[in-house]
Parts: sequence; structure tokens; C-alpha cells
Amino acid sequence: MTIQRRLTDIGHYLSNAVLRVLGKALRLLPYSRRLRVGSWIGRAVLMRVPAARKRVHRNLDMVMPQLTKADRDRLITGIGDNFGRVLVEEMMMADVVSDPTRFRASGDGLEALVTAQEQGRGAIIASAHYGNWEGARASALAQGVEIAGVYRTHNNPYYNADFVAALRTLSPNAFSKGRQGTRDLIKHLRGGGVAEILVDQKQTGAPLIDFLGHPAETTLTAAKLALSMNIPLIPVITFRAADGETFDSVFAAPIPPSDEHTMMAAVNDQLSVWIRERPEQWFWFHRRWR
Repeated sequence: MTIQRRLTDIGHYLSNAVLRVLGKALRLLPYSRRLRVGSWIGRAVLMRVPAARKRVHRNLDMVMPQLTKADRDRLITGIGDNFGRVLVEEMMMADVVSDPTRFRASGDGLEALVTAQEQGRGAIIASAHYGNWEGARASALAQGVEIAGVYRTHNNPYYNADFVAALRTLSPNAFSKGRQGTRDLIKHLRGGGVAEILVDQKQTGAPLIDFLGHPAETTLTAAKLALSMNIPLIPVITFRAADGETFDSVFAAPIPPSDEHTMMAAVNDQLSVWIRERPEQWFWFHRRWR
């Protein structure tokens, strides 16, 4: 290992160690207070990071140029609140899902999902980095349906190990993006499994499909898998409730089979409607558009 790689590894280890220490300290507090600490971190610290704040403003300028300064300030406060709560929830996922009453589910897609499982068929859940997206997996589990996670491997291997462990709190199946992960995901779906794919991040080189009113490079993977295996593609969103601690997952009716582009356009349209409903719960930090 070169000196540079060794230094990078040490940096990764130390940064993740800080998160672990923070997580242990938070666990000394009552559940609600932990989330309030996360909210404060999101609002007072993370939203003041110049690069993050600049990206949020750039995205809001594009999507919601009509906002007054007061409305934008309130929205940014809400974005920080949700982001900070999610970070804390990731640190204590087992605690989050230990109380099934925190998760509620509704929508035509939920019945379609349960029916597909009863028939021995898999399904694709298409969602976004919104509210806490693990809520869809938790609420489905309460209905007897286990949903696997699909994730992008983080550069920090120590953080990635903790992140994957949190994903596996809801299902032992967690598939990384990439060649081997995709093969494992296909095998899972062919065996009648269900997986959630978050489709709201930019994928360089993917087709441009409208998202929140602007063309965005959008992966077609979810639609390709649904078409090739004749399984339902179900858009889902998880709203954080007003109490800041419980969640309402809405499973929309499955997207009618057609072609990959048309199906993903329908997914983006549905996600856009939900995001505009409570925009403070979407992760505006993404470089979603060119």
C-alpha cells in the first residue's frame, strides 16, 4: 500500500469512527431527543456547508424559481431538518424499525405487491431519496413482504460496511450496483423476491427524461427488469409525518407495461408530484441535472 493510499485509509477510518462515537452518544438519549439532535445538526451545521448549500440553491432556482426569500428560507430549514433526522436514523436503524407502529402503508400498489408475492412473482419498487425511503421497506415488512435494498458502494469502506449492515436490518438481501450485484439482483427477482431501486439520482449517459419539469439523465434499469421478467413496477414514496418520527408510505398503482422510456417517464412524473407535495423532504443536494 502506498503512503497516499495508507493516509486515505486512515482518513476513512477516522471519519467513520467519529460517526460511530456520535451514534453511541446519541443512543444514551431517548429516541425522540436523538432525532431532535439530528434535526439541529441538519439545520445548523449541514445546511451551512457552502458546497451543499450552493447545490440546494442551484436546484431550487431551477425547479422553484417563484419562491419568495421567506418561503425559500423555510424550505431550506425543512430540508436540513429531514436530512439530519435521516442521518441519525441510519445510525440506529434497528431501533427505528423495532416499533412497527412507526410505519403506515396505503395505496393500490400495496395490494398489487401482496398479490404478486402470493403468486410467487417478484416486483420492483421505484422510489426516491425522500422522507426516509427505508420506510417503504419497513411498512411492507409489516404486511409480510420483504424488500431487498439496492445501493451504491461508498468510497469509505468502513462507512460502507456500517451502511450495508443498516440496510440488512430489514432484509438480509442488499445488492450493490455493479456487475456482480446486478447478477445477484436478477437471481433474487427471478426467485420471486422484491427489491427497491432509488431512481432519482443522475446516471451519466442515461436517457434524458423529465423530472420535476426538467430533462434529467434517468436510469432505465427498473423498467428493464420489470419488462424482462414480467413483474410489476410500483412507484413508492415515504412521507415523514408531522411528528418527525413516523412515516406514511404510499404505493401507487403499478406502471402499465409498455417500453422502458415510457415507463420511467411515468415513474418520474409520479415521483415529481409527490416531491412537489412536500418538497422539504427530498434530498436537494443531488447533482440531478446537467
